[in-house]
Amino acid sequence: MYKKIKNKLVVYTLFTAFFSIMSCETTQLEILDSPNAVAPQQSDIDFFLNSIQLATMNMLDGSPLDNLELNQVGMELTRVLHMFGPIYENAYTPGALNGSWRAVYSTALPDIRTMVPLAEEQELYTHVGIAKVLESYMMMTMVDFFGDVPYSEATKGVEFPNPNVDSGAEIYAQVENLLDEAILDFQKNETAKPSTDLFYGGDEAKWIKLANTLKLKIYLQTRLVDSSAGSKINSLLSEGNLITSEDEDFEFKWSTNDTNPDSRHPEFSPNFDNGTSDYMSTSFLFEMVEGKPVEDPRWRYYFYRQVLENTTDPNEQACITQFPPAHYSFDDVFCNFSNEGFWGRNHGDASGIPPDRGLRTTFGLYPVGGQFDDNSGSTITGRNIGLQGAGISPIILSSYVDFMLAESSLMLNTNGDARIYLESAIRKSMDKVLNFSPANVDQDLAPTSDDVDAYVSEVLNLYDEALSTEDKLEVIIQEYVIASFGNGVEPYNAYRRTGALDLQPTIVSEPGPFIRSLFYPQVFADGNSNVEQKMNQAVQVFWDNNPAGFIN
Repeated sequence: MYKKIKNKLVVYTLFTAFFSIMSCETTQLEILDSPNAVAPQQSDIDFFLNSIQLATMNMLDGSPLDNLELNQVGMELTRVLHMFGPIYENAYTPGALNGSWRAVYSTALPDIRTMVPLAEEQELYTHVGIAKVLESYMMMTMVDFFGDVPYSEATKGVEFPNPNVDSGAEIYAQVENLLDEAILDFQKNETAKPSTDLFYGGDEAKWIKLANTLKLKIYLQTRLVDSSAGSKINSLLSEGNLITSEDEDFEFKWSTNDTNPDSRHPEFSPNFDNGTSDYMSTSFLFEMVEGKPVEDPRWRYYFYRQVLENTTDPNEQACITQFPPAHYSFDDVFCNFSNEGFWGRNHGDASGIPPDRGLRTTFGLYPVGGQFDDNSGSTITGRNIGLQGAGISPIILSSYVDFMLAESSLMLNTNGDARIYLESAIRKSMDKVLNFSPANVDQDLAPTSDDVDAYVSEVLNLYDEALSTEDKLEVIIQEYVIASFGNGVEPYNAYRRTGALDLQPTIVSEPGPFIRSLFYPQVFADGNSNVEQKMNQAVQVFWDNNPAGFIN
């Protein structure tokens, strides 16, 4: 354990140096010599690989200094976290996601392009395979959030100083081929394993399972535009080499180190060091606690309440004196749904921030590494609580795979029973969350197996009682979003792909079109003469052929 943490601190020291350079520069894709890339004559293959792994996490979760990255945006748009808004067009400026863009185009891709030939020359094929899998995941995700992006001309600064974008469909096809190459690389005899594989410890079998699972993700994501998606998924199922158990989960483990560098979960520092900064979504809190006749057993792990009673002071929470907006239906959650301290904020509420940092419900034990909700209702006064930030970033978990297969079975009639996959997915999620650091859990309040069974039975009853395929799909996707807490990529994709979520409206009646893809980051759009910024964020990615106004 000590060795693992020590290795992470070393690479994070390197990462901090990289990030400080990136934050001061105005580099664009057309950089000729990246200041963040290691020169070949200085090359250490493990050093390159460390940089690539950390860049993957910076794309998803940022750093303690910059944690508005893809995961947070995806959770905000799907009402897991609060989005300030209130107009979608203004919710995220083009500069908001510069960090995610730089992580891919200024760090990861240049390092991969330099490392792979050097590693192949030295027969370090596991390094090569890992780099290709991470490249595939990053490029899929960039397409999912931004649409058409540079790929074939990227990192070729001399030949293409202003790289053009490739279509999202072309990039998906290329990364599928890249995953096949990676699988072959993992099967070759290598001269040495990576010294620091931060995900799987150099276990090629697990990387192969991840590569196959990413292919499953591709096929499900493109099922609306690819009539062969079902047969491709059945082929993967017949091979039987997907992520199926928790020990195969694709996740990143953070540490408790808080200075030089801060390698805690990026959501920990802004929410625990000096008072909570983020708001939970009132509707997501409701869904977990009162959305069903039985409580979700995971809520005490997901959330921590700083108070056990809601305020009566409108200066602390203005909504308590207000009526729900006229466009809210009777079933839409507004303000507080109970008097037990579940303190969130309505979707798109951009009103002034009251003095409530010590009152808001914040992240709990899972996955950020905060504190289990033990009914203490105490204001967070410092960082030395719970796991002190040694949480995880869940990327592709075994439970996610079963949710994918449930959707695929229901909508594409692929092999397996959707109801069985749904139950398996929920139980895997429960096992992971409820066994996350038991030493930090008040066992008197820990859920029992009967609590889990009651919740699973309730969801399966909802599924059985659903009158249409679309209604059954809504049950699956709702549970998928709940299980994905801490991951914004999967909920955001699932919502645009299916529309199968009944979400809280924005606080204003006319928020404009939902964000179907984000503005190009400013570091790219402002410095590339071959690219024009999108007219708006209603532009749909290639796999989203649902009609305009499909979701809100």
